Amino acid sequence: MMAEARVTGGEQLKLLAAQLKQADPALKRELRRNFKDAAEPVIGDVQQSILLMPSHHDGSLRAEVARTVTVSTSFTGDGIAVRVSSLGTRMPAGKESLPFHLDSAKGWRHPVFGHWERTKDRQYGKPEWFERPIADNARGFQAAAQQAVDETQRKLGA
Repeated sequence: MMAEARVTGGEQLKLLAAQLKQADPALKRELRRNFKDAAEPVIGDVQQSILLMPSHHDGSLRAEVARTVTVSTSFTGDGIAVRVSSLGTRMPAGKESLPFHLDSAKGWRHPVFGHWERTKDRQYGKPEWFERPIADNARGFQAAAQQAVDETQRKLGA
């Protein structure tokens, strides 16, 4: 699963991207770090969202899923992309698809229960555990990202 936010400002970001190509690489690294820092509250809320899912067991599945949440940044032609992802590849073997299934309102058929056609043999997670915290944090993230862009432009003398 992945959610992506693009910080765009048309000509402003195209100009910034062009200036960063000529600038000290440390400034570009600092901008990426600032974007990751801006996404930290989002990551924390996404992890907290899955950790608060009710559990009938020891809660280890919730903790495993919370550890899969990551953030990455990249420069694009028209802006900067920040991706929040839940990487199933970070789950233990055989559980790679569970972050996706836990987010689904349909649930999934539990292979141990056996009777695939019966509704009671379905397992359910916490629909929107991933998307809701990201949407709820969108304005705060955008403000922090814009502040990072403004600071970088100031350092470039733009």
